[in-house]
Amino acid sequence: MRKISKAGLSLIKNFEGCRLAAYKPVPTETYWTIGWGHYGQDVKAGMTITQARADAMLVEDLAKYEAYVNNPSYVPVIAQLNQNQFDALVSFCYNCGAGNLRSLCKGRTVVQIAASIGKYDKAGGRVLAGLTRRRAAELALYNKPDATKGEGEKMEKANVILYGKPITDVKLINGTTYVALRDVGMALGATVSWDGKTNTATLKK
Repeated sequence: MRKISKAGLSLIKNFEGCRLAAYKPVPTETYWTIGWGHYGQDVKAGMTITQARADAMLVEDLAKYEAYVNNPSYVPVIAQLNQNQFDALVSFCYNCGAGNLRSLCKGRTVVQIAASIGKYDKAGGRVLAGLTRRRAAELALYNKPDATKGEGEKMEKANVILYGKPITDVKLINGTTYVALRDVGMALGATVSWDGKTNTATLKK
């Protein structure tokens, strides 16, 4: 079973922080949180723990969320993910839960998942700046080429229609197509629509 790397662990720790007394990030949360973002009915108001216990809880929690991401019923494209994409989804699952992980990945390609990560930035129906920043960091990690693959990094083809003129067989590193073309569109002052089924981006003024 695939495990999270140092890059993914660093992202989770950076956003979760470690608090040794129970707290609620927002009042609408059902349960309390403690340690490195450990959340659940086992955490009670007024509860405190040691740093050693917080670290142990993180290890236990990561194993659970790694298992969700490794499970094809939650992430059908798991076999296609590189390490950075896997890490980003573990962080996403750690923060948003297994149900949202399934919702994010169901029926979507590797590229379409990237295009949808940023939508999960709300709590209690309200957009939170902290969640927006976390989704952006997860997306950046998701789209970062896996250095361990070197020349073996998978390339994918995309079709681009630029101002009505087709440009075929654009080659980009797996998982970066949508974001790369979106950024190109912004630089050109164009809007980009993406058809994941045909891997086609249409740029219009």
